[in-house]
Amino acid sequence: MSKSFAELPYNPHNLPRELKQFYISASNDEIKSMLKELGLSSLEQLYEHIPEEIKFKEDVGIGPGLSYQELIEHISSIGAKNHLASSFIGDGLKNFKESEIVKYVSNIRELTTAYTPYQPERSQGTLQTLWLYAQTLSKLTGFEAINSSMYDRATCLFEALNSAIKIVRNSDSVIVCESIYPGDMSVLKTMATECKINIVTVPVDSKTGTTSLSTLKDAAKSLGPRLAAIAFPQVNALGNLEDVNAIVDLTSEFKTCSIAIVDPMLLATGGLIPPSQFGSNKQGATILVAEGQHLAIGPNFGGPGLGIFGIRYDDKNKNNIRTTPGRYVGKGKDNTGKTALSIILSTREQHIRREKATSNICSNEAFIASLAGASILQKGETGMQKSCITARKNCEWVATHLLQFAGVKLAYPETPFFNEFTIELPCSTATFIQKGRLAGLHVGVDVSKRDNTKRNLLMICVTDIQEETDFKKLFSFFTSEFGDPKTAASEIPHGPYKFNRTANMINNPVYTYDKPHIPSIPSALLRQGPVGLPHFSLDELKRFYDKLGAQNVSPDSNIYPLGSCTMKYNPYVNDYLAGLSNFTQTHPQAPIEDVQGNLEILYNIQEMFKKITGLAAVTTQPVAGAHGELTGIKLFQAYHRNNGEDKQRNVIIIPHSAHGTNPATATVAGLETKCVDGINYGIVLVEAGANGQIDLTQLKKLVSEYNKRIVGVMITNPNTSGIFETKFKEIADLIHSVGGLVYMDGANMNAIAGWVNMGKMGVDAIHNNLHKTWSISHGGGGPGDAIVAVSSKLIDFLPGIQVVKKGNLFTTEIPQKSIGQMHRHFGNFAHKIRGLSYLKALGDQGIRQMSAVAVLSARYLEKKLKNIYSFLPANTNNEIRMHEFIITLAEELFAKIEKSGTAKAQVIAKVGKLFLDYGLHAPTVAFPEVFGLMIEPTESYTKAELDRFIDILTEMHYLLNENPEVLKTVPHFTPIGKVDEVDANKNVLLSEALTSLPEVYPNKITPTELAQMSVRDITKKIVEAHKKAM
Repeated sequence: MSKSFAELPYNPHNLPRELKQFYISASNDEIKSMLKELGLSSLEQLYEHIPEEIKFKEDVGIGPGLSYQELIEHISSIGAKNHLASSFIGDGLKNFKESEIVKYVSNIRELTTAYTPYQPERSQGTLQTLWLYAQTLSKLTGFEAINSSMYDRATCLFEALNSAIKIVRNSDSVIVCESIYPGDMSVLKTMATECKINIVTVPVDSKTGTTSLSTLKDAAKSLGPRLAAIAFPQVNALGNLEDVNAIVDLTSEFKTCSIAIVDPMLLATGGLIPPSQFGSNKQGATILVAEGQHLAIGPNFGGPGLGIFGIRYDDKNKNNIRTTPGRYVGKGKDNTGKTALSIILSTREQHIRREKATSNICSNEAFIASLAGASILQKGETGMQKSCITARKNCEWVATHLLQFAGVKLAYPETPFFNEFTIELPCSTATFIQKGRLAGLHVGVDVSKRDNTKRNLLMICVTDIQEETDFKKLFSFFTSEFGDPKTAASEIPHGPYKFNRTANMINNPVYTYDKPHIPSIPSALLRQGPVGLPHFSLDELKRFYDKLGAQNVSPDSNIYPLGSCTMKYNPYVNDYLAGLSNFTQTHPQAPIEDVQGNLEILYNIQEMFKKITGLAAVTTQPVAGAHGELTGIKLFQAYHRNNGEDKQRNVIIIPHSAHGTNPATATVAGLETKCVDGINYGIVLVEAGANGQIDLTQLKKLVSEYNKRIVGVMITNPNTSGIFETKFKEIADLIHSVGGLVYMDGANMNAIAGWVNMGKMGVDAIHNNLHKTWSISHGGGGPGDAIVAVSSKLIDFLPGIQVVKKGNLFTTEIPQKSIGQMHRHFGNFAHKIRGLSYLKALGDQGIRQMSAVAVLSARYLEKKLKNIYSFLPANTNNEIRMHEFIITLAEELFAKIEKSGTAKAQVIAKVGKLFLDYGLHAPTVAFPEVFGLMIEPTESYTKAELDRFIDILTEMHYLLNENPEVLKTVPHFTPIGKVDEVDANKNVLLSEALTSLPEVYPNKITPTELAQMSVRDITKKIVEAHKKAM
């Protein structure tokens, strides 16, 4: 390794794509050769069909790209502007010690870079990691069904409220205890606006610091049959323990749902009672919601998080799960009887149900879930117990110390807490926190406004991460402010807790002197008996997760042709920079003076995306494309509400070919599709014309018909056929003429970034997927990230916290008419580092080169395949494609395949499996055309790699003509055969006893081996394998 890269945990010289300029593998000669094949002489000519009026006339203005070493130095220097301090901040985002396995698994590229496991035969690695996550959480919570993750606790809670309203028929209201974290409450209220969900809040009792049961009961009585659920925390926003048993008993009395908000880390053996046992009869909560970020990673300035969602699935209840959001991994069999995993119950999801889906979520936080599962497996029963008990004991010890200081007292002296507690100070809390900052200490969170008593309240969080030096610093600071404690530290016999399995009960006395009163935790609120988690050594887990990686494929190695998914190369350096401790160990509620580096990252990426989109402002809060869409539609609704038109604006126009998230988003935003007395509401579809673009004639009729009722239009451009909507500006002007707004789905920005100006197109809001165009890995389904840019009309309504620069200080402000919060903090901050790193490496020239080579690669493939395959939409062969295209088979070939025994309806899915046999991932199957395969090569690959891809598709066509019967047994070389997904959905298995690591089946022929074989030799082996299978 060169000296300049010595600090890196990898050698970039050994990574063939890592040091390529702009991460583009094709050489200049290869680019010229492909252009020549298309009859072109420059990349600019790829965009000649796009109207000049909407193009950038010059570079977007983000500056020149940095070299590899310059990039490392630049981002590292920004991180150095953060000041890490001894921290006692928790407030719903706690920081526990990270398991060693987390870092190791984070570097298994076949797991980090893989897509959502829609092709289970080539995704068993990801499916196993998610299965193990679900099993470990099932052990901790007692819930049988844990989905594969949601964005974070706050958005997860909103989804739970929606589920409850579906479960309890004819209900429309939920009670939410005000003792939940304020950030979560803000997100709930923002998400609920314009929706048919009535949120009633019950305040905190200022004497106990918990929810008043009598007030809660009165609220439930007043709502009667309208009440769908009561949502409540186990550990509340003051650190206090709620009486979860009494609350669940209350929901049982009113025959309604209970939604428990828990902390899974505190459910370990010796910790708190699991939600499956809440209630005097241990009837348990209906739904659980949790934040799980701290199970896997550090605070990362608030993201990526891990929303944990669980519901009961047992002999008594098998229907409620169908109201829930997100993905579930189930266990079944393949066609040879081997155990196999797959995504099940998908008919609830947006890509199938569209506007009738239970949620609009697509990308989630899958890889954080995978890491959480691995972390729990390494810690095992004893390790989780140690983390939990150490946090409690050290918290009790710290509280005992602090109560020795004059004027310091427990805010709620008779209310039990676990590892976070609130004290009353004899001085201003805000001033106290600032003084602590100057002493190198993040002393806690100001919670003075959370119980309406006007006291000076400070909440302190203790976990297993603080060391003795941190405690000494805390005690020293209190001494400097309040004088010597009543009892000297040397006289208190107990130091930081040392875990001992034989003395771990929460309420065992630790102190031998007359200590201040610390309320004990009632046994009814504690777990009785062990969790029963298995334990595996670090080496054992490393070997296991390496095997899981080998079950997947990665865009590192080969074209990953999923259309509209932009499976490009994900630079190693971005992950390295995002993993610097100066970033990962920062808390979003730290004083802004100590997180200037983070705010600079956010500010810079805000400003860059203004330039990239040509729009006026940006929000960084959305954490996925669908989340960005929802943000955009919420902004549209706020704009119309501000103009007094919210009641009349009740129609949104969406193309029939739109991603499923678009119609699902409209529904989640409150634009319910229905017909009442012959009047249509909600989604109105517009079709494509003969040229594959929006039918402008039909659109004009729709605009004339719905006129001032139109909220806006949602358009993907280029569209899902890979065709640029050349009339976009005309469409935007048409929508604007009736007061509507224009949302552009930015899923396909990789085709036009740096070339097309959204502002000139008339766009009012657009999301940019950082996990597509801007190089962030997909993680087997997430975390994603989406930055939303808006026109000047929407600036005042932006959600969240805007970062502004005042002199040399970065600070924050909330827009004048903000819709509220779409995320508890700044979105997936770690991904902002990755995205900014990529942008700084590209610079102005690189952005244009990236998009152009992506288009060139697709156009080159298209030309080479045109004489072999038919293209969709029908009769659009002469239309110019951009970054992706859709192929299909000739009717004669469909007929031949049907005759060999495969029904036409199954052919395209089976052809997708055939890609797996050639060592590739499948293209996007049967979307947006039922009989189509959507292919997107991206800019990441050489001409030689593209040529081999062409050879493979040519050979596949030959194979289908000569031996169409092979489709009956595909795939042949993956670790498992064709998964029986019908049976997995019929005989649902979501959880089982976890005592050992699952068996990992080897590939019959690895993708690496297939890549080294001739295409014809692979074909021969496929035919042989088919004959053996029959």
